[in-house]
Amino acid sequence: MIQASAPHATVLAQPGPAHGAAFARPFAGWLVRDEAAAEEIGTMSEIAGAGQSALRAVRPDAFEPMAPALYAYRQSTPHGEHTGIVCDVMPEAFLDGRVRGHESVQPDRVEGLARYLATRPQRVELVSTLHRPGPLVHATLALAPDLPPDRDLVGRDGARHTVWRIPSGPQTDELCQELGTSTHYIADGHHRVAASLDVWTRSGRDSSRGVLCVAYPIDGLRLASIDRRVAGPVDSALLRHLLEASFDVRPVADAQEALATGIAVHLDRRWYVARYAAERPTGAQGMDVSLLHACVLDKLPPSTAVEQTRDAIEVLLAACDADGGVLFALPAPQLETLTAIADAHEVVPAKSTYFSPKPGSGIFLRAR
Repeated sequence: MIQASAPHATVLAQPGPAHGAAFARPFAGWLVRDEAAAEEIGTMSEIAGAGQSALRAVRPDAFEPMAPALYAYRQSTPHGEHTGIVCDVMPEAFLDGRVRGHESVQPDRVEGLARYLATRPQRVELVSTLHRPGPLVHATLALAPDLPPDRDLVGRDGARHTVWRIPSGPQTDELCQELGTSTHYIADGHHRVAASLDVWTRSGRDSSRGVLCVAYPIDGLRLASIDRRVAGPVDSALLRHLLEASFDVRPVADAQEALATGIAVHLDRRWYVARYAAERPTGAQGMDVSLLHACVLDKLPPSTAVEQTRDAIEVLLAACDADGGVLFALPAPQLETLTAIADAHEVVPAKSTYFSPKPGSGIFLRAR
């Protein structure tokens, strides 16, 4: 269920229908036309949907209407190929435990995204999920590259996006059924899910409104953490006191050495490693990011600006040098830890994990 609370809203799943119940379905929408791909396809971003910049206008002539279908979608980057099934997931699946989240969400971001999702037609940014696929999903993803694609496009960032339409009929029906036999975990898109459920609820739970997802195999994406930068000037003595009250802190040569064993801290132009000193709690509370927030960041003065960032270390260090800020670089969590947290109906702080690559934006439009 969606629970609204300050300072976060939380995506939690409750036990519900047995696996194998209706879960995913084909969707009606539009695919970007070949000649418009270079202009329309870009890197996914929630900034516009959160109301922080003007929404980009949709050009209907850049898209081709398609009959309801599932799609195999492959994104090729310098790091490898990532292929999943694009489908419409019924909102109930996020409430009854068939799709589970591991991160809390921020109400203001959810509100901005909900305003955007209420428009139509809408530029769709897919929610990424992970699951342990069955034999039909495996076979579909393995066979798709040998078939002529419906789209084979390169976006503005250089990533290649290949789309195959899965014909309607028994294969699609069986795929939808098989997708419902596994638990799915939200990898990227907790805020989009919360916003979609908000719009769905306000629509009177319109059965035609789903959440457009790309369902990847459990090992189909790369996992990292999202770092924290405390904007300066920072009271170094206070921050050091809070750190040393809960963590063993010692100097190291660089971030790489620190991340091998703990949290990398760049304070007063020096690198330190911080390791939790007490017995680590189980579950979400024992994650490095949760401990950092509970023991340090949440105890800083209310006016302190804590940035969630994936910028390069060099960029963040330059910012800290310029304003006297402090950087906390977090080691990547284990995927098994996150799925266990989701299974236990727990959450870590918002914007703590980073799955990549993110699906391209501007490939699909929804029919509504």
